[in-house]
Amino acid sequence: MDEKTIQKRLKKTIIFVAGIIIMLLMISDLLITFLKNTMTDAANTQMHYETVEYKNRLFKQIDADFQNLNTLSSFIESSHLTTAHALAPMLQKANTYNAFITMGYFEKNGTGAMAILDEAVRTGVDVSTLDEEVIEVIEKAWSGERSVSKLFESQAISERVFVYGVPICKGDTIVGALVASDHIDIFTDIISGNGVLGGDGYIHMLGSEGKILIRAQQDVIEEQMDTIFDGPYFNPNEVENVKNSLDQQETIFSSFQYQGVTYQFLLEPVGLNGWYLLCVSTTQESSRAVYRVIRVMGMTFAGILGLILFLLFYGYHMIQKSNRDLIYLAYHDQLTGADNLPRFRQNLANALEQGHSCSVAALNVHQFKFINEIFGSEQADRLLCYINQILKSRLLPGEYCCRDTADLFYLYLNETKQETIFTRLREVIEEITRLSGGGHGNYRVLLYCGVAVFSGHSQENYDANSLITHALFALASARGSYSNNIRFYDSQLHRQETQENYIVSHMHQALQSGEFRLYLQPKIDLSTDTLGGAEALVRWITEEGTMLFPDQFIPLFEGNGFCARLDLYMVERACCQIREWIDLGIKPVGISVNQSKLLFFERSYIPSLRALIAKYDIPANLITLEILEGLALKNIEELNAQIKVLQEIGFCVSMDDFGSGYSSLNTLAKLHIDELKLDRGFLLESSSGKSDRSRIIMEQIVQLSKRLGISTVIEGIETSEHDRLSKSLGCDFGQGYYYSRPVSAAEFNLKYMGYDAADPDTD
Repeated sequence: MDEKTIQKRLKKTIIFVAGIIIMLLMISDLLITFLKNTMTDAANTQMHYETVEYKNRLFKQIDADFQNLNTLSSFIESSHLTTAHALAPMLQKANTYNAFITMGYFEKNGTGAMAILDEAVRTGVDVSTLDEEVIEVIEKAWSGERSVSKLFESQAISERVFVYGVPICKGDTIVGALVASDHIDIFTDIISGNGVLGGDGYIHMLGSEGKILIRAQQDVIEEQMDTIFDGPYFNPNEVENVKNSLDQQETIFSSFQYQGVTYQFLLEPVGLNGWYLLCVSTTQESSRAVYRVIRVMGMTFAGILGLILFLLFYGYHMIQKSNRDLIYLAYHDQLTGADNLPRFRQNLANALEQGHSCSVAALNVHQFKFINEIFGSEQADRLLCYINQILKSRLLPGEYCCRDTADLFYLYLNETKQETIFTRLREVIEEITRLSGGGHGNYRVLLYCGVAVFSGHSQENYDANSLITHALFALASARGSYSNNIRFYDSQLHRQETQENYIVSHMHQALQSGEFRLYLQPKIDLSTDTLGGAEALVRWITEEGTMLFPDQFIPLFEGNGFCARLDLYMVERACCQIREWIDLGIKPVGISVNQSKLLFFERSYIPSLRALIAKYDIPANLITLEILEGLALKNIEELNAQIKVLQEIGFCVSMDDFGSGYSSLNTLAKLHIDELKLDRGFLLESSSGKSDRSRIIMEQIVQLSKRLGISTVIEGIETSEHDRLSKSLGCDFGQGYYYSRPVSAAEFNLKYMGYDAADPDTD
């Protein structure tokens, strides 16, 4: 073969290899572009989901504030007050019970009243003197539209605020506007923090002109900026086009470079007042290493062709893995590997949209924080991972679960029958309780669960958030007992939850406005069948006229300590009633008042009672203080010392509901009480004829009490047979529906004291 032929073949080979390299470079360039676009789309999708979640939180806050205004507007519309001047006290009072800075009511004639925190309410305020942003909100309310203003500098309080406004109607006619202002800082807790993009991002809140309204704590840009156009987010040539896009409320995806690092960001319109959310991903572009590899491949030739191909495939695999990791981080819990709440909510929403019948269960561990404290966070984390494994192993095809935060798990089940759901969940809980105990010594892990069931044929318009919220309602109800417990959501539970929220939020206001009313139930002297005294009972009659009974609010008051204030209030109502009898020349009867354990040992308890007796100038022996037998389980000496002081003042002390709990004759012998009230359970057992033992015990307790100088009262007398039995046993007093139900003070006075007078609680 001659040289020319060799050179010709070598030339062809070089041209062929060069062509292959050029083709590979072109292919790699196209591949890199494709991978970069894919990665950008994945990051954009993640940022979009994140901003939508935070946007929903903003609107929830706004809806909550509007709900507060709507509640007050309902009160105004249902009241007989029509002028701003007349409504001024209501505004000032309402402004002290909410988070607003100012509240105002303006009639359509252009004048109104305005309440500012820590200042006297202003009346006769002319709308024309207000900020133009406030005027705009008021005018919209006059036209029947509720609205939110932009952020502005308030003349009234010299702070940057925004204003809510709702119309006020009388019948079908709009008569005024109710407005309230608040700081923009109420949204700071919503959009700030370290949870954005799993800790790899942050969110700023912007105005329509690009001004930063709320700045997140985390920020890769060190320089301080007033607007996003003052920093590296946009090139000067792009500013005008971006401003136009902001004016049009368009979504903007882009990226910027700062200190040699590229970051992606999203501008998402909030949909209110031109506000925007700026979401920045602080994760560096993972494909930079791939780009370097590609540049090295472009500088090599045929000798490293195989390496180029290998690196190309390796780079593609790495990008795919990176995308999978990003999606995993966005939708999974990093500790247990379970789905997180956003993924669970998304799957649940899809199932509900398709009309699938299902149930959602929320699962929690009793006293999980103590597991952390006793065994350490590492052991607690192992327990959470173990719970996740058990839940997954018990799921059927098409079902799924997730971990939200701490020890809260959710399950999606295809079941709708409560019996089946209960059985499955009970088996899961028992397995966790049984097997988890092995790693915690003698500590028994207990769980409780709340379940909400959705039928695809239900007429209620359920969505994912509603179903999860109902499951949490049921979970809160199941928390009470320290045992494995499962509770299903129902309308009764929802009414109970709503009622409890009302009770806790209105109890202080109700005490101040006299909504707690004195009711009296007579105690009959069984030897003469005449009135021998009365027991003070409390009823809560709301401003709307609804009556709440003690079993609806007393347990809540005992839990939050409010019962101490209410008990003293009822003692004062009893003193007031006795004073009224004395002033009218009527021989008074003694009144018994229940006293809680929390109040009985307060340092100020006895001085408070002394002050009440002195204030109303009544004999202390007309007041009997009733305590429960549970108070005597511990510290009998301390209890007797307290009783002795009360008796020295003149008060009588009674033990209520004896026999309902831990009754002990030894305790009865040690306590220096004046009166013993036998629980109705004794009477029911004795009168039924089924238990002679109960009758004997009851008779001996009565006789023993007489020998100890203690008078006896039998509760729950509802029939003539009960009355005869109580008398035959030698009881001193009887109380029950056979004689009278608890009645208002006015009805008691008319029926038993012989005069007609207004109920003092209604003054």
